[in-house]
Amino acid sequence: MAKLLHPNRSGIIFNEHMEGSAQEIFEHACRLGYEGIVCKRMGSRYASGRSIDWLKLKNPESAAVRREREIKRT
Repeated sequence: MAKLLHPNRSGIIFNEHMEGSAQEIFEHACRLGYEGIVCKRMGSRYASGRSIDWLKLKNPESAAVRREREIKRT
């Protein structure tokens, strides 16, 4: 899968699948300054579009989320 991503495109990073406590993984991602994580319910299948099986958790202190807040204020 990682081979599909062009190595010179900035902002796109392939992360391997991780299992474990979503809270611990999210806290670690926040410490690294990442925008957040996306979680999938174990055992659920991929389906395009919104789904109750997927959850996006955003790091409120990341640069991207701070910019998003500023845009909404204007």
